Amino acid sequence: MNTEAATEFTTRYTAAWCSQDPASVAAFFAENGSLAVNEDAPAKGREAITAVAMGFMTTFPDMVLRMDGIEAQGDEFIFRWTLIGTNSGPDGNGNAVQISG
Repeated sequence: MNTEAATEFTTRYTAAWCSQDPASVAAFFAENGSLAVNEDAPAKGREAITAVAMGFMTTFPDMVLRMDGIEAQGDEFIFRWTLIGTNSGPDGNGNAVQISG
């Protein structure tokens, strides 16, 4: 994958996270793919990935994921992002958050 293709891919992936459609996030993963968040055990498979995305979208209903950039490192790319939202979902505390990764 070249930088142009990686940029296009990460732009679509970022839009999926902003869509409020958790299945659109999971569609970026292979059927048996996995998504690790922090120290949690990886979510394995699209159904589990959909559940993780739904958790974020429920907790932060105004969530926006911003693509801060991508960086090529050999044959791989690092995707830099920032999540911005308000913890106003069920049991939310109303606090604004900004998380980068």
